[in-house]
Amino acid sequence: MDLIEWLRRGIQDAVASLQTGGRLPAGLDLTSIGIEVPDRTGRGDFTCNAALVLSRPAGMPSPILAALLAEALESMDGIASVEIAGPGFLNLTLAPAAWARMLAGVLEAGSRYGAGERGGAGHPTIGFDATDPQSTRPLSPARCEAVGTALANMLDHLGFRADRQFRAPSQRADVVVRLGPLVGVKGRDPTAVTGHLADDLDLSMIAGIVGDDAARLGMLIEPADAPLVLDLDLLLDQSHANPVFDLHYAHARCRALRQQAEIRGHGDSDEDRWDVRAFEDGGAQLILRLLALYPSQIDLAVRQREPCRLLHYLCSLAGGLHRQYYRSLGAPYLRFIRDDDRLLTGARLALVRGVEAVLKSGLGLLGSSAPDEMR
Repeated sequence: MDLIEWLRRGIQDAVASLQTGGRLPAGLDLTSIGIEVPDRTGRGDFTCNAALVLSRPAGMPSPILAALLAEALESMDGIASVEIAGPGFLNLTLAPAAWARMLAGVLEAGSRYGAGERGGAGHPTIGFDATDPQSTRPLSPARCEAVGTALANMLDHLGFRADRQFRAPSQRADVVVRLGPLVGVKGRDPTAVTGHLADDLDLSMIAGIVGDDAARLGMLIEPADAPLVLDLDLLLDQSHANPVFDLHYAHARCRALRQQAEIRGHGDSDEDRWDVRAFEDGGAQLILRLLALYPSQIDLAVRQREPCRLLHYLCSLAGGLHRQYYRSLGAPYLRFIRDDDRLLTGARLALVRGVEAVLKSGLGLLGSSAPDEMR
């Protein structure tokens, strides 16, 4: 299930119940209600601004409205607690069973997780314009192809079936991206780019040096409207400092963990065979929160015309997996595979499968492969 949408519907139902009981007026605009991950620990799993947004149109102080909403939400199956913070923020903590349902939904959806059917019969077009209208620099063909392909893939995922014949600035397009210049290439001085201005390089030239995946993802590291200096040495670095290596390694690590588990007699298990205590650890909860955000990150990247948002999100997810893995090396009770506890192992392997599915899906949307092993 899409956990953010589930929470949003729960909040809408809470508002509706208060309206039915005459405690809130009818006709309130709920479109500005936001649900986000708190920026600090100790503030629940998600925070919601519903009381602040509805306070004035409801004619009620936000702390009082927050208390009414908290009372309604606490009876919702899957919510463990609701705390009121500051002027009326609602900090929501989920029960482990809710995380299990979300994770089961991710695994069931697989590559379709976060997908939609919003598009009509048309095929939206993608066009590019320079961030500086007075600039005489050409638009970088490498950036156009990488950014355009990523946006087209995400539009397809949301159900729009995008046209991949990208438009020039003078042609009409449904989705217009303001594109910054590729101002330079640093690092080694390969023969393939000698004599070429950075903005003249096409993606195949760069791919010939660092590989297709690194070339495409390298074009997405910075926001589309920002100038980009492509660091070839970074994209060839075999360490976690290189986001391409880090993402590929995270996917390969998921595959390796599952293969190791299978060798040791632990196969994939269903939700009814998970020990949800595995979802009470802080590191696991961070990964679960990130998995829950995947659909909204695709939607936001498309609306803002910024594929880098999805790339940075995937890097956060990969980082969460790596940190949990390294934590488990020094804490046997956190290990993903526990031969003495099959139900706990089943839950942790489900978490690994969820990360693997989202990394593979997200990397595919950005135009990259998801290798099963590092070579």
